[in-house]
Amino acid sequence: MITNSAKTQIDEPLLTSMLDRLIPPVGDLPGAGQMGLIDEIVRLSGQQTRFQEIFETAVKTFYNKNQDFISQSESQQDEAIRQFESTNQDMFDSVLTISYIVYYKDERVHKRLGWSGKTPQPDGNKMEPWNESVLDKIRTRKPFWRQVD
Repeated sequence: MITNSAKTQIDEPLLTSMLDRLIPPVGDLPGAGQMGLIDEIVRLSGQQTRFQEIFETAVKTFYNKNQDFISQSESQQDEAIRQFESTNQDMFDSVLTISYIVYYKDERVHKRLGWSGKTPQPDGNKMEPWNESVLDKIRTRKPFWRQVD
């Protein structure tokens, strides 16, 4: 169990298994649960009270209905998650959104996607020099607007 606040504990093995089903392995990149992201997910969810409460409630609700989740087959786990999503949309969305935020800011995911993570300006995304020839066809067209004095 890891502590999200003084009053709540999160079942780490359950969350690990759930994350591995929500964001499964891809090639050489392990599933989100195996990537060691749980501490960051819990930390991020605890930054704002309203997110912390819905995240904590979501994990508790999921656990209460799926105490044997870890021992289930992948298809049973997927069905449990689908059921949770259909009956607890807001809670499911909070868990998924926080998980995606943490997953997609991880350097291993950036590397897998081939994303440099650089800011667009001033040092990232270099632009090709302007090519005037792209306007050649437009320049040959007759005006399709009215001239106003």
